[in-house]
Amino acid sequence: MICGDCGSLQDVDNNTNYFELLNFPTKFELQASELTQRFRQLQARVHPDKYSNKTTREQTNSADWSSLINKAYKTLAAPVERGQYMLQLEGEQMPQDNSALNTAFLMAMMERNEEVEEADDSKALDQLYEQIVQELADKANKLTAQFKVKDLAAVKQTLVEMKYLLSIQNSIKKKQQQLMCN
Repeated sequence: MICGDCGSLQDVDNNTNYFELLNFPTKFELQASELTQRFRQLQARVHPDKYSNKTTREQTNSADWSSLINKAYKTLAAPVERGQYMLQLEGEQMPQDNSALNTAFLMAMMERNEEVEEADDSKALDQLYEQIVQELADKANKLTAQFKVKDLAAVKQTLVEMKYLLSIQNSIKKKQQQLMCN
């Protein structure tokens, strides 16, 4: 990132591995507080304000590095995004359809969506929200184990399930806002 000889900020390599950039091993499990700390340290080193009196090239590089560091942080901080990124590193892509899901899971998600729609008070929505938070945490733990054994088919299924749960979580937030406005 910074030249050891001249001390100038180098050009950005957009193929930089996010884990390497933030000095983490490439594994699913990571400490969020440590990730945030490393993100802030890197941003402090390359922040555009530090390069306002430097060459135009270094100012541009600073903005580019800052942008890449932000993108890396956001990707690694969110379990679903981190999982998808790790799949990419393995040369895999997420399925574009629901073929990875079983019918029972899809039916359960439809029922959850109906529960959200039918909920008429915050307490019921709060309970649903807490259930979703717990299920997402359980699935993140499951992903850790699946990535350790490189069961990428199972990883894909778990990530798709997590996306459904996140969608329901967003529906709950919207419904709670609607109830507050009424």
